[in-house]
Amino acid sequence: MCAWLAGLILLWRLVSGRLGSSARPLAAWPVSIEKFFTGALFVAVGGFSFPHITTYLSEDVLGPAASDGDWWLIVQGAAFQIGMLCGALISAFLLRTPAPLPADNPPAKTQPVLAGLITFLIALPLIGATGFVWKIIIEFFGYSASEQDMVDLLRNADDPALLAWMIVLAAIIAPVTEELIFRAGLFRYLRTRIPRTFALILPALLFALLHGNLAALVPLCVLGMFFAAAYERTGSIAVPMIAHALFNLHTIVLVMAGVTS
Repeated sequence: MCAWLAGLILLWRLVSGRLGSSARPLAAWPVSIEKFFTGALFVAVGGFSFPHITTYLSEDVLGPAASDGDWWLIVQGAAFQIGMLCGALISAFLLRTPAPLPADNPPAKTQPVLAGLITFLIALPLIGATGFVWKIIIEFFGYSASEQDMVDLLRNADDPALLAWMIVLAAIIAPVTEELIFRAGLFRYLRTRIPRTFALILPALLFALLHGNLAALVPLCVLGMFFAAAYERTGSIAVPMIAHALFNLHTIVLVMAGVTS
């Protein structure tokens, strides 16, 4: 409740223009379309090939994951994320550009931890309200607001090792991977090439669709747009990474406490 109250205050200050301005706004990304799509291909190949590779690993390598459905779900999720991360790192190497010349009056450096915490707090009431309205809409049209598989697995996890791996996946691997791909990659490329509104919406929509859950579709899309705006505002990809990790941790705590999914 205190976090939500702080988020509401920060949201009001952001909307009213009292929160302050960016320390280091995001610069344009001069990369060719050929290089960009080559990088995107590495990400796609990594994301789809790594889970496929795990199916050929023996029980000696995978241990309980080879025969336990819950563990196998975590292995597949981790393989997908790590595969995309490897593709993103290769892409970052291929798409690297020369550092810009220093400005005469360089802006102050962003404090990623503080900015990430502020971004997370503002996201709480914003996504909470969006999720509430979206749930009413989909239920009005007769659709079920079912939970994501990972949420249900988290609520019923009774193996400490399984729970630990789920937290690592949700709070470390996924935030780093998804922010590199959807914000530092796709959004950064699109923002100076198409209208800004579409540059915010398209990567966020793909980010939401990746989670494969109707009930979370619009809230995650809004969250992706908000993270992109935070990245653009600060010029630091660490800011949405930290906010993303905190948001996932917050969800984990609530689910384990039986408060909400």
